[in-house]
Amino acid sequence: MSRRIFTRNNNGELSNNWKHSGAEATAMNITMSVFGCTGFVGRYVAGAGAFHKYTQICPYRHRSGVNGSVRPVRHLCDGTQGQMFPTDYEMDKEFVVKAILEKVENVFNCCGMWQEPAKYEHSNSWFDTEAVNVEWPRLLARWSRELGINRFVHLSMVGADVNSPSKILRQKALAEQAVLEEFPRATIIRSTDMFSEDDWTYTRYLKAQRYWKVTPVPNNGNRIHQCVFAGDIAEAMVRAIRIDHTEGRIAELGGPVRFTTNDLLRWCAEVNSLYHYTVGLPKWMWKPMVYCNERSFFRKGAIIGPRIPHWNRDWLERQYIDNVAMPERDPELLDWEDFGICRDDLFRLEEKFFL
Repeated sequence: MSRRIFTRNNNGELSNNWKHSGAEATAMNITMSVFGCTGFVGRYVAGAGAFHKYTQICPYRHRSGVNGSVRPVRHLCDGTQGQMFPTDYEMDKEFVVKAILEKVENVFNCCGMWQEPAKYEHSNSWFDTEAVNVEWPRLLARWSRELGINRFVHLSMVGADVNSPSKILRQKALAEQAVLEEFPRATIIRSTDMFSEDDWTYTRYLKAQRYWKVTPVPNNGNRIHQCVFAGDIAEAMVRAIRIDHTEGRIAELGGPVRFTTNDLLRWCAEVNSLYHYTVGLPKWMWKPMVYCNERSFFRKGAIIGPRIPHWNRDWLERQYIDNVAMPERDPELLDWEDFGICRDDLFRLEEKFFL
C-alpha cells in the first residue's frame, strides 16, 4: 500500500515520506489533543497520531476511568510510538479544558452523540445531544481560538443539512456553522457511515441476520451506502494538520464502493453461509417498533443492564437518505487526493470487516 505526501523535513527540503520519524516529529514539536479519544473514531485518531509519533494529550471522562476507556489507546503510545499523556476532563469545566489547550497546538474534536441519554436510565452523560453535538464544538473552537491553537479539525457527517428530517444531521450542520464562526481556519471532515470491529451500523445488520433469520429492512433495502473504514478517516484527520490548503475548508470522504442495503445483506449471507431472507416494512410500521425499542424495560436496566438503543427514530429517518459522499458536486470540497491518500488504497469492507 502506497500512501505518500510531500512535506518538508527539518532542513526545509521536500520529502515524499508521509510518516515523520520520531526525531522529526519531536523537533517540529507537533503536539495534539483528541477530544473523544475513547470513542469509536477518536481512538483511531489517537492511534494514527501515535504512529506519526506525535506528542498528544488524550482527555477522557473521569467517570469512565483510565482502565475502561483510555487504556486501549495507551499501548500504541507507550515506548516507541510517540508520547501520550491521558488526563480527565468534563465538557462543562472550562478551566480544565483550557488547561489542556494551553499545552498543545492542534486540536481534534471527535465528540458526538446520536441518542438522547434521557430516554434510558443510568446514563453515562450529563448532556443532551444538542449540548454535545452543537454547543460543545462551538465552545471548544472558541477556546481554541482564544488560546492560539494552530489547527482545529472537526469531525462531521455526510448529509449534514439544517433542513434534514434527521435531528442528528441538522445538529451536525449547525455544529459546522458554529465551528467555522468561532475558528474560521478549522478543517471540517464529513464522513459517511464508518465500519470497524465493533461499529454501531453494519454489525447490527449481521446480528439481525444471524439471530432473526429474516431481516427487516426499511426503505425496502434501497438505501445507498458508501461506508469507509474508521482508520482511513483518522489518517486523513491527522494529515490535515500538516497540509496548509485544508485550512477553513470542508472535506467529504467516503469509501471506495457504493452498494445498497440489500446488496450488503446478500453478500454477508454468502460469507457467513446464511440464508438471505429480508422483508421490507413500510415506515409507519417501523415507527412504533423503534419507539418501543427506545423505551423498553431492557433499555432501562431490566435484567441485562442499561443499553443504548441502536435502532431508534433518528436512525429510521436516516435510512431514507442516501449515505454517499459527493465532493465532485462542489469544487471547494476536499477529497481523498487532497490529503495525499489514493482512493485505491482505502480499505474495503471485505478486507477489514470479517477479520
